[in-house]
Amino acid sequence: MTFQTALTTRLTQLPHLMPVPRDIYGIVIPAGGELYNRCAWHLVYALKQLGCRAAIEIWHLPDEADDEWRRLFEGAGCRVVNAGEVAEREGVPVPAGGWQLKPFAVRYCDFAEVMLLDADNCPAVNPWNLFHDIGYTRRHAMFWADLPPEMNRGDWVHRDIWKEFGLPQDTSARPFESGQMIVNRRHCMAELDLTVFLNEWHEHVYQHVYGDKDTFLLAWHMLGSKYHMPPKSPSYRSPAICQPDSSGRLVFQHATQGKQDIADGKAIPSIVNRRFIVDAAAELRHKRSYLLTQNENRGQTMQEATDGEAST
Repeated sequence: MTFQTALTTRLTQLPHLMPVPRDIYGIVIPAGGELYNRCAWHLVYALKQLGCRAAIEIWHLPDEADDEWRRLFEGAGCRVVNAGEVAEREGVPVPAGGWQLKPFAVRYCDFAEVMLLDADNCPAVNPWNLFHDIGYTRRHAMFWADLPPEMNRGDWVHRDIWKEFGLPQDTSARPFESGQMIVNRRHCMAELDLTVFLNEWHEHVYQHVYGDKDTFLLAWHMLGSKYHMPPKSPSYRSPAICQPDSSGRLVFQHATQGKQDIADGKAIPSIVNRRFIVDAAAELRHKRSYLLTQNENRGQTMQEATDGEAST
């Protein structure tokens, strides 16, 4: 089946009703693997330090979160979700990689209204109030623009992209930067389902757009849906894309080039809340040491029990 044939079919089969959610508001963090799990740990720590009490789901691909990480995140009050188990339950393809995991997690999470944050995102303030942003509440989706063309990123919403996906060119549209977004799933299930579909066809779609980010843009435009975007463009302070809220205040620093420093617990000078990076890493070391001690004591107790049985 060709992409165009599959797309035409999917457009006739999009859902419009959301399953009953477990929570009204929540945050989804795609993670998995040592590097991204360490970054996600810092993000959870930062959110709590900033006073954010939203429910959090940590999503990962199959085999990317072992029992230790599950216990760590659950101990921090997060739900850990294996995308493979969700895919099996829903009868849909397992996401092929990290980019595909992001829309999949937003589509299948347990929240009515969801904020997605990349694991390497560093919030400058408590992002909770964004759920009440008037632009978001009116249009049910809030996205952030990518860096402008003058930042040597090029014009990523090229006219050929609109043509390839059968859309009239929208010269006012800005490319998305998907390190953060907010979506009301009560109103946007069709858009999310279409985004997941575009990422399932990543071998074709990614030839025209860069990863998952503009698959959201394409899906919303294909369905003629509105979305809100802060009017002020982002800026770049190495290693992070700095994103404003609707009033222009700094709210997120997406440290796209700072993942390893975050994972290593190194304070990044340009990050407003850089102290959280150091403190989160220290907390992680402490928690891991405690779990190791627990495991060693449990192993010793089991061995003593085995030895006792053998001697009787």
